[in-house]
Amino acid sequence: MKLKNVFLTLLSLVLTLLAVEGVLRLADYPPAPPIGWRWDESPYRAPFNADDHGTNQLGLRGNRVEYGADDFVVLLLGDSQVESGTQTADKLPEVVLRQELERAGMRKIKVFSVAGAGWGQDQQLVWLKEYFRHYRADLVLNWLTPVNDYWENTFVDRSVTPEAGRLKPTYTLAGGKHLQTVMPAAFDSRLVNLVALADGRIKHGAKFTLEQGELDRWSSQLPSPHSLHANAADCPAAELDQKLLIGAYMSGSRGYTLVTDENLGAGRSHFSPFLKNMSERDRYAVAITHRLLQEIANVARSHRASFFMFHPYRHDLDAAFREIRCIKTADGERYAYDGSDWLRHLKATPLKNQLITFDIHADKALSSGPNDWHFNEEGNRRVMKELADILMQRKLTSQSAG
Repeated sequence: MKLKNVFLTLLSLVLTLLAVEGVLRLADYPPAPPIGWRWDESPYRAPFNADDHGTNQLGLRGNRVEYGADDFVVLLLGDSQVESGTQTADKLPEVVLRQELERAGMRKIKVFSVAGAGWGQDQQLVWLKEYFRHYRADLVLNWLTPVNDYWENTFVDRSVTPEAGRLKPTYTLAGGKHLQTVMPAAFDSRLVNLVALADGRIKHGAKFTLEQGELDRWSSQLPSPHSLHANAADCPAAELDQKLLIGAYMSGSRGYTLVTDENLGAGRSHFSPFLKNMSERDRYAVAITHRLLQEIANVARSHRASFFMFHPYRHDLDAAFREIRCIKTADGERYAYDGSDWLRHLKATPLKNQLITFDIHADKALSSGPNDWHFNEEGNRRVMKELADILMQRKLTSQSAG
């Protein structure tokens, strides 16, 4: 009789929980956090592109992936620079690169994009695998933006603040060298989500989100973000707001302390991997980024595609970062900074053999706006022209002239 009562009690509890789960699902509460993003939710989409729904078959910005048996297929892999949300569709890097290669003498050339604003190499690897499930490429070109890539690859979300941003599928580094695929918590059970949300809000306040809980768990497993602070006396007295960086540099500012509101103390910042006193978390960011790049190369080659990375050294943004001597955060802490070369970590690895670099010069800034670090139309054109010239000179396309 006791066993029967226990069984009936457990059965009643299970049925009650299932009923509650069913009601919560019908109400879609709490809603499961979205995972990842494409062009329709791009965080750097200019207002004039609001009605631009031109995507390839993967839902990513760019022309449809269509080619013939004799076409040489180039795939641009990257982030917001490739997605180019501040440009119209006819000025996308994939369009300009194809035009420049055609001008250089190539025939039967196709160029496509796998890119999204805010992506690190983690997202790029996820989507490159998806691309190769359906299509081919002869050459994969990864546009590096090292000022973003290292810290973006470190977290399960994308944000430079303590508050969690959009979650994403990503990777972690096990044993210092082995990539492990990590999806954010499945969030399949509305009841479990409700309990987690209630617990988080009791402990942390009404603004707590499921995304924040996932970020907090992720961050607790990362190496320490502690980095030695710099003394105020060792930093330039001239301070410059991060938002004014390019304009100030082009107006003649040199040797400054840059003031940022990014979460540098946790390694969630454009500046984290380039501090003179790197934290263990910074070193992890560098290690996992390089491992992701190697895996991207492996995936490309396994599908019989050549792989190269490229980075244009800019006369405005890169040069402005070289003049930063210290970073000052919102809480007044200072960190010694070395912006001499964003690629110095990469150049110390065998990956340097797949790296293409070149200089971009102009009389004025090539950014999309005063507070925007993305290339404008002229900047994109200069980059793609220089890249096309290099590809032809190095005979990296099977149809290269001469």
